[in-house]
Amino acid sequence: MSDNQQTLENLLVDEQEISEEILHDLLNNYIRIGKQSGDLIPQDGFHELTAKQKAVIVLLSQRARQELDMVETEWLSPTEISEQSGVKKGTIYPTVRELNNGGLVEDDDGSYRIPSHSINQAREYIDGGEDDE
Repeated sequence: MSDNQQTLENLLVDEQEISEEILHDLLNNYIRIGKQSGDLIPQDGFHELTAKQKAVIVLLSQRARQELDMVETEWLSPTEISEQSGVKKGTIYPTVRELNNGGLVEDDDGSYRIPSHSINQAREYIDGGEDDE
């Protein structure tokens, strides 16, 4: 029984640590966060992304800022996503609805976030280089 217990214990991970590591690796090529302001500072790679990918990066950045205690919530409205990504609001609205329908983001009364269980899916989405704008 103890061998089984030890084997099962190998499955246990620190979700916070894993989440932070994935977020860092994912965001590192695309965005920096101002230490004092908390503002997003796009890197060269960010400008090469599609509108959908930019929305995903902004939502992941909000999650990172929340984990860094820079903001109170990981939820963003389409207007906030638009302002932070530089993507027009008219593009963001259908984009977040589509990402929500695809299960990548969650919607709570018009605000969106990427839940912990979707971070790997978000990484695949960014790395996959979706072509739609």
